Amino acid sequence: MTTADHEMGTMPGIAITEIQERHADAARTDEICRGLRRELSERGVPVMPLEAIPPPGAKSGAATSIGTIATVLASSSVTTAFVKGVFAWLGAREGRTVKITVEDRSLELSHPTREQEHRLIEWLTRAQNTGPEGRS
Repeated sequence: MTTADHEMGTMPGIAITEIQERHADAARTDEICRGLRRELSERGVPVMPLEAIPPPGAKSGAATSIGTIATVLASSSVTTAFVKGVFAWLGAREGRTVKITVEDRSLELSHPTREQEHRLIEWLTRAQNTGPEGRS
């Protein structure tokens, strides 16, 4: 968190990103997920492992949720880098979809446009700045 963010009272947001590619099996989904993580990391976006909750009856232990990435959107520059990374990844191959969730709100994208890129940055920045205590 930057000093300016701290002074304004904003908190970093956590974006949960679920990815899909048409006709991808678990191995392919894992591969493309690693590709998106690499794309985001190269842009300076903190990417965290996301552990899946095991289904009832399954053995306990940490399992990584295939096709899901958690990122910390700690500043407007990280948020912008996140969106640009996701849009570059989406545009690299036809049939890809992302669902981005911040708190209780989600947005799904498959064919990114420049306008959607700007709107997503605004949406994520607004979610970051309002936080749970700022909502009615």
